[in-house]
Amino acid sequence: MIDSQGKLFGKVNIIDFSFAIILVAMLAGIGWVAKGNSPLNKVVKARGTAEVTIAIRGVRVLDPSIFKVGEKAFLTIRNQRYAPVEVIKTTMRERKIPLLNSKDQMVALPDPTAPEIKDVDLVFKDQAEVTDEGVIMGGYHLKVGNTVELDAFGYRLNGSIMFVKMNEQGN
Repeated sequence: MIDSQGKLFGKVNIIDFSFAIILVAMLAGIGWVAKGNSPLNKVVKARGTAEVTIAIRGVRVLDPSIFKVGEKAFLTIRNQRYAPVEVIKTTMRERKIPLLNSKDQMVALPDPTAPEIKDVDLVFKDQAEVTDEGVIMGGYHLKVGNTVELDAFGYRLNGSIMFVKMNEQGN
C-alpha cells in the first residue's frame, strides 16, 4: 500500500492524505455544531441558585444528628462526582405502614418492627443554569427521578431527586 517514497498506492503522499483526513473531520465537526447537535451550544436562559430536594428512603440510622444543616456533602450524579454542595434543610420521618382500622379506613402508623428505619429528605443548594431542557448544575441535568449519591462525613446514601427549585438571578 505504501511504497518506498511514502506514497499511498503510489499516487498520494501519506502526510498529505493524513492532513486531508484531519481537515474533513474538522469540517464535519464544525457542521455538526452549526446544525445544533452539540451540547456546547445550549442557550442559557437564566443563572442562579438551585435548591434540590433528595428523598432517601429506608435509612437505618440510630443517631439522626449525622445530617447537619450547613454541612458540605459531595454529590455523585451518573457515577460522576460533583463539587461539594451545602445542605440547607433536613427532614427525618419515621417509616409508616398502612393498616385498616375497624371502619375499613386506611390509617398510616409508625412501623413498630424497625424503629431505626427512617425516611430522610435533604435539601441542598448550588449555582445552576436554566436551559430549554431544564436545570443544569455543573454540566449535569437535574430532573425529578434521577438517582444520586450523597457522601459526607458519617454517611454515604443513595436517593433520588424529588424536587428542583430554581431561584433565578438573571443571565
